[in-house]
Amino acid sequence: MRQDAPACPEPGAPRESFLLNNELTDFTIPPDPSSPHPNVAEPGKRLRSSMSPTIVLKDGEPALALGSPGGSTIITTVLQILVNHIDLGLPIDEVLSAPRLSQRNCGDGSTDAETAFLSAPEAEGLASLGHALSDAATLGGEIGAATALRFHGDGTVTAVAEPVRRHGGSAMVERPR
Repeated sequence: MRQDAPACPEPGAPRESFLLNNELTDFTIPPDPSSPHPNVAEPGKRLRSSMSPTIVLKDGEPALALGSPGGSTIITTVLQILVNHIDLGLPIDEVLSAPRLSQRNCGDGSTDAETAFLSAPEAEGLASLGHALSDAATLGGEIGAATALRFHGDGTVTAVAEPVRRHGGSAMVERPR
């Protein structure tokens, strides 16, 4: 876009748009077309975005930075990392490798869960509360694929990447010479 171009077209001006990568999946396709849904794809609508690069501050200073690819599983990936690390105090490397689940507004109300999560005690607890879990292996088996930086009070940084998802990642801290 040119720097002097308006951010939004004037009312009544022609409008053209395009979707990047697989973002069409961020709209909802209702099982019954006669039952409208607020997130159905229609002209003039903006799709929801799952992008959520996240920086957590503590006392005004960076404490944690993380992000993940994964389309509609990004938000649940980031949330689970934050809860497990900040609220439950688990080490950041364990949090990134922990099995995940993702609620993606499926028509049947089920929640996708990685195979390793299905055998965890938490899965049984959720099932006892009425949650239906489906094996994410049918979707490719992976939910998110995060990387994170943990900033420590002594000035050191821990860099962590997924150990297995998407064939594993690499993370390191480089110091200027």
